[in-house]
Amino acid sequence: MIKNSFNIPLFYPNVSDSMRHAAYESLGERFIGQGKTVEDFEMLLGNYLRVQHVLTVNSGTSALELAYHLLDLKPGDEVITPVYTCTATNIPLVRRNVKIIFADVKDNLLMDWDDVEKKISKKTKAIINVHLFNQLNEHRNLGIPIIGDAAQYLGETHGERLTAYSFQATKILTTVDGGALICKRRKDYNRAKLLRWYGIDRETSKNNIDMDITEAGYKYSMNNVTAAIGIAGLNDLKKIHPKVLSLQKRYEKLLGFQGGSPFLIHSKNRKKLAAKLAAQGIETSLVHKRNDRYSLFGGKRQNLPNMNRLESTYLFLPCHSHLTMENVEFICNTVKKYL
Repeated sequence: MIKNSFNIPLFYPNVSDSMRHAAYESLGERFIGQGKTVEDFEMLLGNYLRVQHVLTVNSGTSALELAYHLLDLKPGDEVITPVYTCTATNIPLVRRNVKIIFADVKDNLLMDWDDVEKKISKKTKAIINVHLFNQLNEHRNLGIPIIGDAAQYLGETHGERLTAYSFQATKILTTVDGGALICKRRKDYNRAKLLRWYGIDRETSKNNIDMDITEAGYKYSMNNVTAAIGIAGLNDLKKIHPKVLSLQKRYEKLLGFQGGSPFLIHSKNRKKLAAKLAAQGIETSLVHKRNDRYSLFGGKRQNLPNMNRLESTYLFLPCHSHLTMENVEFICNTVKKYL
């Protein structure tokens, strides 16, 4: 009999006592909107990622929206993006009436750059490189701007003009919700700062009667409360990362992991396996669905050989810092029993 609640959930937010205290303290301050605490978080995040131009926003999706705006993507432009990703990667492209060209995936479900090269045309204006499940997907320099969707990754990327991070509840670093945009070019960063706040330069607009707005922006700013949680969370990563790495190595050893995410498995009897794991209190999920199946993106299963092959086999196992070594061993032993 399948249990309704799981003893071992798929995700669990990394929220420590220090993060709770930081939120409580910040709520007692006079100013809780975008202020110095946000600036401090941006500086610390930049140090952690070893980058310069960091702009925090209220969600990872907002970071992607800004990235697409900065590239001035217009109706009819073509953008190559992986077929397997969170819909947040591609929904903003639909709103811009961009033609989405889906690329196939590798066995680890990251975008296949061999397929990307085949699909480049004169209309290709950008390539979206998605880093899923804390896996860095190395790219190729094809002379086309690359936007990194690093919502599920927290580390350095290379060669991407713009990279969007997410701090939503289930991410490696959470601020409850939030995100950041990393700009390789100073020009993009300066423009993004204006776009983040209605197109207004907050640094020069105070008491400036001659202040002007030249481009319609958004309300994407992060607030001090969220930033305070983020600062505390960054400090906690020093403790969390070693633990997660040890859990990952245990997964790798027990399941014979061979590249990609150690939390990703493939089974020809996925439905049966998921039911057996659920009966033992272990939650699993597909996490995402291939995007070409959604009516929003055309609703047609495209000729993507690897995605077509993997569509009925992939399954994700629990992956978070609240897992214990005993949990991982129990999960792996159960998987091997029914795989």
